[in-house]
Amino acid sequence: MTPPEPMSSVDRAWLMMDDPTNPMVINGFWIFKEMLAYEDVLAVLEARLLIHERFRQRVVQRRGPFRTRAYWETDPQFSPRAHVGRVLLPPPGDTKTLNDTMARLLTIPLDLNRPLWAFTLIQGYQGGSVFFGRIHHCIGDGAALVRVLLSLADLSAEGEWRAPAAGAGLPKEIDALRPPARPRRALPQESGRRGGKPAALLSLAGKFAATLAKLALMRTDDKTAFKGDVGVGKAVAWSEGISLDDVKFVKNRMGATVNDVLVAAMAGALRQYVEARGGDPEGKEIRAMVPVDIRGPEDTKLTNRFALVYLPLPIGIAGPVDRLYETKRHMDAIKRSPEALVTYRVIAGLGIVSDKIARRVRAYYADKVSVVLTNVPGPLQRLYFAGKALDTIVFWVPQSGSIGVGISIFSYGGQVNVGLITDRGLAPDPDTIIAAFEAEFNSLLSLARARG
Repeated sequence: MTPPEPMSSVDRAWLMMDDPTNPMVINGFWIFKEMLAYEDVLAVLEARLLIHERFRQRVVQRRGPFRTRAYWETDPQFSPRAHVGRVLLPPPGDTKTLNDTMARLLTIPLDLNRPLWAFTLIQGYQGGSVFFGRIHHCIGDGAALVRVLLSLADLSAEGEWRAPAAGAGLPKEIDALRPPARPRRALPQESGRRGGKPAALLSLAGKFAATLAKLALMRTDDKTAFKGDVGVGKAVAWSEGISLDDVKFVKNRMGATVNDVLVAAMAGALRQYVEARGGDPEGKEIRAMVPVDIRGPEDTKLTNRFALVYLPLPIGIAGPVDRLYETKRHMDAIKRSPEALVTYRVIAGLGIVSDKIARRVRAYYADKVSVVLTNVPGPLQRLYFAGKALDTIVFWVPQSGSIGVGISIFSYGGQVNVGLITDRGLAPDPDTIIAAFEAEFNSLLSLARARG
């Protein structure tokens, strides 16, 4: 048994953000049109997931007079079968039944005395299987976990390649299928090591101070249907696949980015929902908390290496094109700002202060936003798992504190799927938001074609 490994301050920060109403757990699922065999799934996990020691380790915390320290330690009672369940989907086995089943499963707390992950093989969805997974955020961020989970997949049903060594990341054949990595934002100490000019460093310091002040003075988000007390119950929905080529067509015609297009369509869907609930969205903005990957292309360590930025969603603008350009304006401003690097330092600081202080800071910033929104690019080619073709990939991002809506965008095999998780008391019908999102995107697509 390996000795306990200290948990990084950033990873511990995400552990401390756990709340009974909003656990810091990333939920996702893979859909297969064929039935998966439980023993085959277990064999793949043992061969490819459990080579990463983190999935055999539990969290232990040791309280001292001034602070609590957290460690990773191998679970002496570890058993893969204790983390992989199986259920038969009740009749009629349709999408609503599936969503209700997963919404129930994702409210079950992970056992803090065991490694913080769980999978469930759900049988009987439209004659096939659904592989539903839950992983605590303290294990890793979206970019790191996508690499690990895709390492379970193959390029063919035969699965000819061997399992990679621990920490090796994806096999080169599958890694090559992913979109090019986004440019990384340099951390402040890296800029210093490069020997930047004093004037440039002072300018950077000034921008950091201004950004920190802006975050500290940020007002509470506008009151809409998405803001209020949150509870334990959740509701989930997800979109049918949207053609990535169609999204790219819109962004090229409109002079925007893929992110701009998808986020603008979602802002339009949220506007529709506010109106349907009797609210007046005119002139309003709601903020989304958006994770930003700051790891380098060679950084494959299973940990959290991302920051957060605050993106205004212009739900107060009725016109789809005007809303798209306002979204692009906000996105461009964030790209030029050091906001992500500032929030990374804040998150790291939360991991070393007392739990009480960390929870107060978390509550303060959660009050400033209504939505968590993330976009993770996946592989361009269709993959196989346990010998079966992987048809659809969807995930749901966790929310923090009082945030009641999580929006997750994932591209796979030329399609884009949006996963939506909401607090059942605030927005009990997320499927209507998904339908509105699809309608908003189709409006942008029609307008882009008219421009052609």
